[in-house]
Amino acid sequence: MMPKIGGFGFSGFLDTTETFNTSEVMRTSLYMPPEYISKRQITPKFDVFSLGVIILQIMAGKESYPKCADIPPEEFIEPVYEFWVDRMQGTISKHTSHEVRTCIEIALSCVEFNRVKRPTINEIIQRLNKIDIVECSSIGELYKTEEFAFDFLKHITNDFSEKNIVGRGGYGVIYKGVMENGEEIAVKKLHPVVWIDDEQFKNELNILMRVKHKNIVRLVGYCYHTAQIVVDYKGKPVSASVVERAICLEYMQGGSLADQLSAEPCTLDWDKCYKIIKDICEGLHYLHNVDAPIYHLDLKPANILLDKDMVAKLGDFGLSRLFDAMQTYITESRDMKGTGGYMPPEYINRQQISPKFDIFSLGVIIIQIMAGKDGYFNCADTPPKEFIKHVCENWRMRLQATMSSHLSEEVRTCIEIALKCVEDDRTRRPTIAQIVNELSNIGIAKSKPICQWANKLTALKTFLTSSIGCSS
Repeated sequence: MMPKIGGFGFSGFLDTTETFNTSEVMRTSLYMPPEYISKRQITPKFDVFSLGVIILQIMAGKESYPKCADIPPEEFIEPVYEFWVDRMQGTISKHTSHEVRTCIEIALSCVEFNRVKRPTINEIIQRLNKIDIVECSSIGELYKTEEFAFDFLKHITNDFSEKNIVGRGGYGVIYKGVMENGEEIAVKKLHPVVWIDDEQFKNELNILMRVKHKNIVRLVGYCYHTAQIVVDYKGKPVSASVVERAICLEYMQGGSLADQLSAEPCTLDWDKCYKIIKDICEGLHYLHNVDAPIYHLDLKPANILLDKDMVAKLGDFGLSRLFDAMQTYITESRDMKGTGGYMPPEYINRQQISPKFDIFSLGVIIIQIMAGKDGYFNCADTPPKEFIKHVCENWRMRLQATMSSHLSEEVRTCIEIALKCVEDDRTRRPTIAQIVNELSNIGIAKSKPICQWANKLTALKTFLTSSIGCSS
């Protein structure tokens, strides 16, 4: 049910959005604004008036426009709202209620007798988009999210200066911005291109609004700005709309994991590597286990960000999706999601999406952390036992004399987990809950020798204290 505008027999191509007078009389009087009926004036507000009548008919029936003309706006809105509540048999949610009220309010503003009071189509679109942007689902309370003016974002990023760029991606450019209180934020300004539409913007924003976890990048705010510009079309100035979209996130001083892995020399010791692996797993565990599970679908080192304390956080949810349950889905889209090298074979071959998509990506990332950027391709040509032995030996050489038996166990466990994650058969890959549990068990084993040593020290102190007491 995708509506499309047709019937362009009476349409006119105008150079600007100014007012024109005509001697021609058009048909379909119900949809004609009063300024055209009485003075033959044509402006963009002609179409806005017609749009208002159409929305009224959709929401309140064919005869609704003549009726609303004789009723105060407040008295008209309430019966329409109650009609939709009854029609939906009490299932109308707070968000749907807001949609109904907003649409009827827009319609009434569109059919204002004075065309100056009618909104522009850009203002209408912005208002409708904001309904979707601030949607709050039943999985939890919507965390405070601020809407920033586009001019404000220009100001804090030095007019989106090249010097403020801290990252680039397929969907946009990321700028560093400094708020008036000194707080640093990352401003992800999406490319104004056709293949990045409002749905993609709202999808990422909606997911970021739903999540709150120490290992997921925190949403600070957003910007959705529509501006009118004049462009040249066949030698004539024509008014066109430009939409600017931006998502504002906490600024991650440590950059991305990709930056760390490609640095020469790499400064990540084993403790940092192990902590990053655990952080990634904790963040993914949260996503897969919320009420409506979230599949990231684009996990890679560039989308794992590090704060000043080297805490790893998952970012870039542009391709992520919400699902009703932890099931397998087959997408009909021919556009491949994700990044080559991190996509599992069942998606490449059959477009299957399940939680095991992210698990495969996680496995590739862990291998890259432990065995270098080309580690995954090397392990594909090496028997598992031989590859594990090779990685463990490399870390033993790298850590030299400081490699304890416990660190050796951490290295071996992590590489074994990674190899299970990249199994071709997705049913043989572990769940994220199993991975987190296995990593936690290493921590428990690590604490046992410390506890045993502490107990021995306590016993020794008790013995010495009692001995001194007896001798005195």
